[in-house]
Amino acid sequence: MRRHLLIFALLMAQAVATTVKPLSVEELTAKSSDVVVARAASSYSQWNPERTRIYTYTRFQVARGLKGAAGYEVTVKQLGGSADGYTQKIAGVRHWKAGEQVVLFLKPSASADGTMVVTGLFQGSFSVRRDPTGELVVSNGVSDATQYDPKRGSVGPYKGARLKLSELEARVTRAAGRR
Repeated sequence: MRRHLLIFALLMAQAVATTVKPLSVEELTAKSSDVVVARAASSYSQWNPERTRIYTYTRFQVARGLKGAAGYEVTVKQLGGSADGYTQKIAGVRHWKAGEQVVLFLKPSASADGTMVVTGLFQGSFSVRRDPTGELVVSNGVSDATQYDPKRGSVGPYKGARLKLSELEARVTRAAGRR
C-alpha cells in the first residue's frame, strides 16, 4: 500500500510539471528568429479575448542582438500571470522582474500583435548573473520543470545549462553563421 502511494505521489508531481526535451544552444539558435541580450523594462498581464487564459507581456530593452533584426525594444508574450484577482501559473515559465538582464532566444508569436515568444518555453530564457569571481554567467534552469532523457527513457529534474555569457554569445554567433 505504501509503495502504491509513493508511485501515485511521484506521478502526480510529474503531472503538474512541464516536461521538455532539452535543447542545446545551437538548437535554440536554429529554432529562433532572434537572439538578444536585453533588460526587462516592464510587465503587465491580461486575459485573452475569450477570457480563458491569462498572458503576461514583458517589454525588453535590447542591449545587443546576436541573431536576427530585433529592434531597440521587444515585447515577449508568455502564458500565465495574474489579472482581475485570478492567477494562472504555468510550471517552468519564468516571469521577469524590471531590471533583470537576460539572453532571450525568440520567435514571433502566433498572434498578429507583434509580440515574440521564448523558444523552447523556458529553455530560451537565460538569466545573466555575476558569479563570485566577477564573471558574467548565464543559466536557463528552473525549479518546477522536468526533462525527458530519451537515452534512458526517463524523466528527471530540469537543471538547464550554466555557462559564461561570453561562451553563450560565441556559440550563438557560430550557430547563426556570423563571425
